[in-house]
Amino acid sequence: MKAHQLIIYACFTVMIFSSCEEKTTSNTAEEQGDGLTQSHAESSIGKTWLQVLMEKQPLTEDEYMALVPATLQGFPLQSKEPKSGLNGFIAFYSHEEGREHPGLRLEVIDGAGNNQFQHVNTVYKMLETVRNESGDDFQSEIKDHQGERVLFVSKTKQDRKDFQLEYIQNQRYHVGILGNLVGTGEIYGAFEELQNNQFPK
Repeated sequence: MKAHQLIIYACFTVMIFSSCEEKTTSNTAEEQGDGLTQSHAESSIGKTWLQVLMEKQPLTEDEYMALVPATLQGFPLQSKEPKSGLNGFIAFYSHEEGREHPGLRLEVIDGAGNNQFQHVNTVYKMLETVRNESGDDFQSEIKDHQGERVLFVSKTKQDRKDFQLEYIQNQRYHVGILGNLVGTGEIYGAFEELQNNQFPK
């Protein structure tokens, strides 16, 4: 009789343990499933625009050169050239030729195409981080500005300060605006000009 009771008790204990373990496993699987679903949804959003960008056809060199604005913040265009090794361009704006004069430098890198989208992806990941750094001769901050995520940097060189602003436009172009002997007003003003003068999507 005692042996029979022990067998029933043992079976009952095993059933309870198995039931608890199944519930725990089920809950863990559900939690992992929710995490995977959420993670997959988030990565799908990131992949969607990157996949679209990867499949886009880059422009020709002439088409990139045609995108260069004639003026920027009232400074006339002094020179323009293709971005070496990448799709895009570099343009210099100043009232007088020469780097010792106040002006702006505009750099645009197109992320379209299988060989270029990784560059924009890297910039995108950098801009998603929270960063505010400073040193003896520089200060950088990643922040939101007029609906865009931007990196703003100020550099001190002897008795002068230079500024630069970087961001991604149209989920395609890495845009850099660098100032030479100009203030933050011209940098942010150039940003607004470029927002109103959209590059092709």
